[in-house]
Amino acid sequence: MIVDVLGMGAVAMDLVLRCEDLPGEDGFAFVHKEEWLPGGSCSNVLVTLASMGARCAVAAQVGDDSYGDAVRADLSRHGISTEHLLAREGSTTLHTFVAVARNGTRSIFANLGDAFLNLPDSRVGKEMLRETRVFYTDMFAARAALKLAWLCREMDIPVVFNLECSPSFMESCGVSRAELEEMLSLCHLFCAGREGLRGLTPFEDEREAAAHLCDKYIPPGGVVATLGEKGAFWAGMGESISVPAFAVAPIDTTGAGDAFAGGLMYARLLQTQDIGPSLAFANACGAVKCLQPGPRLKATRQQIEAFMEAQGNGHAQTLSQK
Repeated sequence: MIVDVLGMGAVAMDLVLRCEDLPGEDGFAFVHKEEWLPGGSCSNVLVTLASMGARCAVAAQVGDDSYGDAVRADLSRHGISTEHLLAREGSTTLHTFVAVARNGTRSIFANLGDAFLNLPDSRVGKEMLRETRVFYTDMFAARAALKLAWLCREMDIPVVFNLECSPSFMESCGVSRAELEEMLSLCHLFCAGREGLRGLTPFEDEREAAAHLCDKYIPPGGVVATLGEKGAFWAGMGESISVPAFAVAPIDTTGAGDAFAGGLMYARLLQTQDIGPSLAFANACGAVKCLQPGPRLKATRQQIEAFMEAQGNGHAQTLSQK
């Protein structure tokens, strides 16, 4: 089976608590609604890609608990292959508690469990990559992800590394600075937000940080900085491009970065679009996600393009058909 994107990273269940405002220290907030939703950064990215028509598979480890069963069933329901989704006996699946305020801001509390970070590299191998076009990872679990990335180099498969968290948080999850830098040296395209870029470089300005990482590690596909309401920035091959964000009134920003990453891979690597239109499409995916409750984008390529056209931004052309 041909797989457009094999993703390795966080798969989880999220308990989403909807409240009026996020409480401060010693404060409290009323919960208006609560619901369990499948999530996890890697799962969210793959679901975005699948909604665009991409063929996806996941490589990760969950527990043999009810959370793990729910994650597996949900991914299968979205058409994502779970052949390489392992279950660790007697273990707990990653799950999070996400408090979302009416204005879309959020706080996240994670119970890491004892399954997804403990995926041994001995359980992954070249057979997972056969007929795979792109390998995506958020570096959970690090050693297994690095093993696949080295195999991708042998097999000429592009690696997309999306640093969702700060390096200090990654370290608390057992991912060392040296391992992050090793993945940076292996990836084709690197994507990170403000915390990741600032934690990897001495620069406060995200654009300077992205350019510095591009010069240092020379990823063939460049470095993308996700800047929230300021849009996105790409640095590569001595060039740089900034693409503005779409102005929306968010109701839930959870998963917006995942929607961006999925949209970027779809446009840039699967549809082989130029970087400018690819960034615009990715920005639109993130914006539409902010208008939807829950951690995942629920939109097709056609719906994203309709949103872009309705916005009327000069940069927001639809993708050419390929």
